Amino acid sequence: MTRTIPDKVLVVGGSRGIGAAAVVQLAREGIATAIGYVANDEAAKRTQAAAAATGGPEPVLVRGDLGKDAAGMVTRAAEELGGLGGFLTTAVPILAGRTLGVTREEYDLVFDVQVWGLWEAIQTAVPELEKVGGSVVACSSLGANRYARYYGAIGPAKAAMENLVRYFGAELGPRGIRVNGVSPSLVDNPGHGGEDIIAGVQDVIQAVADKTPLRRLSQPEEIASVAVALMSSDFSFVTGLTIPVDGGYTLLA
Repeated sequence: MTRTIPDKVLVVGGSRGIGAAAVVQLAREGIATAIGYVANDEAAKRTQAAAAATGGPEPVLVRGDLGKDAAGMVTRAAEELGGLGGFLTTAVPILAGRTLGVTREEYDLVFDVQVWGLWEAIQTAVPELEKVGGSVVACSSLGANRYARYYGAIGPAKAAMENLVRYFGAELGPRGIRVNGVSPSLVDNPGHGGEDIIAGVQDVIQAVADKTPLRRLSQPEEIASVAVALMSSDFSFVTGLTIPVDGGYTLLA
């Protein structure tokens, strides 16, 4: 059976890192994409050019904040693409701190993106996704289920995100829509992981690499490839799950 992927996909967080890698991979497959991003026009245009260089469709740019205007981003993407068959989000606020030190405002900021933004985006996208048996993939983290000392706000939000994936998977399955997640451990993605605000992060990175059976961190492209595969017909009977992509890290945790 030939693999198929929804032919119109919105990637929120698509200007950098895992999201950018997914945009390029989708373009290589001939998929029309919309790059959702908050403010970095330069990064978004670099990803747009990299995707177009594959010979696939040039992505459209949808500037907006998933935590403040998820519905608007989905609506604009559907208008620009002429429909919507897939939605992938890798967006996450770069916010570090232990649980006792995180403020309510910081918790609200993270939950607005990871939980309420995802909830609103899916609610808005359902009519379009239902037309084509579409797919949603959300990027979580091992910090959703394991303690990470700098993940005081993001960890709980990611845990709620994974539960939302389960509930949407159950409720939207009868409508032909699949909802899944990917859960990477640390990603080798300098400049996009809060390296400048997390004390001792290099020690953490080295410790994770040493403990991982594959003895390294993942690359953004490796996480993106799993997200794209989950969106495809290769996983047509999988929904409501969050798949660890961690090089075996959790085998020994």
